[in-house]
Amino acid sequence: MVFPCNEIRKTAWDVLQNFDHALILREDDPLLPAVLEVYEKQGIRHGAPQNTMTGPAFKTELATAYPECRLVVTKETLTVEGMIKIVYDLLKDKLNIAKITFTSGMNAASADFSTRQEIKRCPLCGIALQDGVCPKCGYRKH
Repeated sequence: MVFPCNEIRKTAWDVLQNFDHALILREDDPLLPAVLEVYEKQGIRHGAPQNTMTGPAFKTELATAYPECRLVVTKETLTVEGMIKIVYDLLKDKLNIAKITFTSGMNAASADFSTRQEIKRCPLCGIALQDGVCPKCGYRKH
């Protein structure tokens, strides 16, 4: 079964919106403590009224998102290769990813992945079933 492109985008965006307009620093970056201190002084460390487009906070082996202050802290330098690792780690359980390609200016990287997992999908709209029920159309697997 083919998974609809708009649903792939929604699924990915739910997680990846934390990177949109975010400050992304390595955990050992000497600027990180200073940035957090300024955020505290400005009163935005724990959110701001204008910051309404946040994804869910996450903490993985490779990165931690603090969506309330639009900050992502990574374990390694964020190159296109590093971003592929982080994105795959965040989405591997939600999407059956075969390949990811990232570009940034003149830099590009791709990675191929084996697709072993089988995700139960709604036969009507292709959405992944949650406990046998489609969250989009209500289809129930019999």
